[in-house]
Amino acid sequence: MTDYYALISKGIAALDIKTSEARREYYGRARAILTDHCRKADPPLSDTFIDNERLALEDAISKVEADVMGSEGTPPIANVVQTQSDRSEDHTRNAALEAPRAQIDAKVQMRRERRFAFWGFLMVYTFWMGDLFYERPSLSDLYDWLRLGGAIILLALTILSYFIMRENWSVEQEKRAYIVFTPTILLSTALVCIALYFGIKWLATAPL
Repeated sequence: MTDYYALISKGIAALDIKTSEARREYYGRARAILTDHCRKADPPLSDTFIDNERLALEDAISKVEADVMGSEGTPPIANVVQTQSDRSEDHTRNAALEAPRAQIDAKVQMRRERRFAFWGFLMVYTFWMGDLFYERPSLSDLYDWLRLGGAIILLALTILSYFIMRENWSVEQEKRAYIVFTPTILLSTALVCIALYFGIKWLATAPL
């Protein structure tokens, strides 16, 4: 989840005029940016995801306000324009507001890549199964068993990519899933197919 507290704190610290009105205006702009990007996200974000982001933003705003109120015992900062150039200050404030936008865009891009991975596995699996139906395996050749094993592997990867996309796993969870499950699926499928091949072959030649 985006660290809104750090972003809002940085933006408030960069304000030229440090008044409650200026802070409210800044919070309003931050809310508007978050709402706009959640609404325009492609693929669309889930309602749960949007609600969590909004709650995180509101929680960050409350914490920043508490920090500001807690520091009121110190001499107030004069409500004047700082001596640095306006362009530099505007750039700092805009960068703080653009940061949540960039992180939301990154999440949207990650969701788009996961959708691409799922549909890619599904298409390859569909073509693979089409080949099996076109040239049905005889189960008497090791190559045929490997073809069947490939279909099982692709099906497992398709299901795995679907759950990663649906459950909106983190990047770390996604990497761990592929690192752990992919070799396990490959090895298990290969061992099962080889064992079945030699088992059927032995049964066919064993005396009754």
